[in-house]
Amino acid sequence: MNFSRYPYYFPISDGNFPNLCAAPLMRDALFETFESVQAPESMIVLVQLSTISTALQGAINVSLPINKICPVSILAITIAESGERKSTVESHYMGVLKAIQKKLLVEHRSTFNKYKFLKEIHDEETVRLKRRLSKEKDDESYELALNELQAHHDAEPIKPRIPKFLYEDVTKEALLVGLSENLPNAFLGSDEGGILFKSYIMLSTAIINSLWGGGDVDIGRKTLESFVVSDARLTMHIMTQWSALQDFLGRSKDDLRGNGFFARAIVTNPISLCGYRQVSGYEYSKKATEKFNDRIKQLLLNAIAMEDYRNRITVTFSNEAKNVWLDIANDIEIKMGPGGMYECAKDHASKVPENIARVAALIHCFEHPGDFEISVESLWLAVELLSYFSRDFMRVFCPPPKYVLDACALSEWLKPFIASGIRYMRKNYILQYGPNCIRKKADLQAALDYLKQSNSMAEIFIVKTRIIDLFFNQEPDNSKLAENLARYL
Repeated sequence: MNFSRYPYYFPISDGNFPNLCAAPLMRDALFETFESVQAPESMIVLVQLSTISTALQGAINVSLPINKICPVSILAITIAESGERKSTVESHYMGVLKAIQKKLLVEHRSTFNKYKFLKEIHDEETVRLKRRLSKEKDDESYELALNELQAHHDAEPIKPRIPKFLYEDVTKEALLVGLSENLPNAFLGSDEGGILFKSYIMLSTAIINSLWGGGDVDIGRKTLESFVVSDARLTMHIMTQWSALQDFLGRSKDDLRGNGFFARAIVTNPISLCGYRQVSGYEYSKKATEKFNDRIKQLLLNAIAMEDYRNRITVTFSNEAKNVWLDIANDIEIKMGPGGMYECAKDHASKVPENIARVAALIHCFEHPGDFEISVESLWLAVELLSYFSRDFMRVFCPPPKYVLDACALSEWLKPFIASGIRYMRKNYILQYGPNCIRKKADLQAALDYLKQSNSMAEIFIVKTRIIDLFFNQEPDNSKLAENLARYL
């Protein structure tokens, strides 16, 4: 074992979006879309990754350095309010998928009509052969007729698969039948997440979890034939507003954190750009976006043309990338321990290493077609992206306790006083005039107790009056005390 190698750590995002220099196709299309649409970078990139996942999930799997092979499909959630241009970004990249499906469905009509004619001819011949079989008297003739009928049955025309792979408002049964009988690689999503959150498929998030992991889904039915969805792939991207997400969480009967649905998700909740966007009338270039979409089209059509999806190519890690991934996975495990950043988000953290591997495989195989060994550059970009998205996940699903948020509000409220030289303040004054969130004694006390851990402030008593000393580390100043208390009664 090489003990001289320094271990790598999972970086903690500072809120700045990663540089995509290791993925020039994605980077150039991102710049183009950002300039023309002026939408948040994280939203654009998550749409890009969802599109890449849809195109590649049918063709490749990824082998984790822990001897586990898993799909590359991703589950993405974008939380952004109306006006953040979710639909516009979606149309820039998902539009090519919709165009491909529309073209394939038109071509399918002709293929399906030909199949119907051949099936009618085949059925008529089946009836003729069965009649002949019923008329045969001797064993030898009967056996010959039976063999002919069997051979004819084996030559029955194969019903062509419907080339449908995009789903939005769909039931569980319709999606699973589509994955079983049509294309086994699908995209489920909407730029209006309220529609998807209200659809019947969201009543069965356990099935989505199973498809995310590449597992089989056994569907037993009373009146119709039961079936098994095997080796199917599902990419999912929900673009939603806060209100729709909160409504869904309130209505859901599933424990969505407990069953791992949200834990599997790559989440972004970008800072709004509304109010900062300006139009210029300038006609921006679309060359990079067109180049991106041409690559998507090529990869998707190659996957659709595969005869047997069980023959997916297994993408592996280079030796250097393998060492980095193992170090990152181990560091994330440590961060799940007591006092670690993921102590209260173990469900999410446990899925981050696998999501890193999936995104690394997607980026590498999209940027380098035909190269199925993930480079350390592609891996590090995936690590930085997942660090950024993990930060958003924690903000959305693991917000700080109320007393921490109250303490932040109180700290901001105190800043002008401190800047003007105020040192002493009656506690009741803060209770009466401070932020609304601390107008209750218990809330104010909890916020003060938290601030006192990292600030030089303290509570003191003057006769029976509670005073907050904002500079308790300094020598007492009776003249300033009298002056301050006279101003802030």
